[in-house]
Amino acid sequence: MTPLQGRWRRCALALAAALPLPASAGFFIPRDVTMFMFSASPDSQMADIAHGVRADLALSAGQSRYRSDDRRIDRHYTTLQGNWLVHRDYGADGITNLYLFGGPLLARSSEFVGAGAGSGDDTRAGLHGGFWADHETRRIYGRLSTHIYLAGGRSQTVTTAQGLWAPYAADYEDIATWLGLQLERRSGLTDATQVTPLLRLFQRRWWVDVGVSVNREHRGDAFVNLMLLF
Repeated sequence: MTPLQGRWRRCALALAAALPLPASAGFFIPRDVTMFMFSASPDSQMADIAHGVRADLALSAGQSRYRSDDRRIDRHYTTLQGNWLVHRDYGADGITNLYLFGGPLLARSSEFVGAGAGSGDDTRAGLHGGFWADHETRRIYGRLSTHIYLAGGRSQTVTTAQGLWAPYAADYEDIATWLGLQLERRSGLTDATQVTPLLRLFQRRWWVDVGVSVNREHRGDAFVNLMLLF
């Protein structure tokens, strides 16, 4: 390593240490650290536990549920997943990450009842996966992610975009505050795009998101997301 490379690496590590726990903590899981996450709204719930096995790999298991706007479709997914950090760039004032993730799943839905052999069995095996890209400074955070579920001849794609702004640059020990907007679309389940202004608070090993949807199909629906690192 040249002196210039060594100096750049030290600067990048110092920047990473100066930032509070990343707003992308759903995928930023350091080696030998365990994360628990739970989120809930009237038409979706998720619980997930993940463990960092390498600096660029985390493994997780989770349960999620999605319900259509007309309440006629109710899907439950049990997932195993690998989260791979495929690119990280330390810029002048922030960090950019790109993750790929995926694995097997079991899907349970009334849509599967009576379909083919094993009539009456509403559980099907399948696959899921997608990508997560984000950029963060101490004051601005942006994220785009897509999660695809495939099982029993059905497909569902959850696409999420987030933009957050911090009114102050928190230090590592302080409680960081972010204000922003989340857009989410669940293709294959609903035609609506869910629009949710949200508040995010976090400090070192925990975070909480709270928001209320404002689009016509989900107006007034409360959203909460909790995360703990161990």
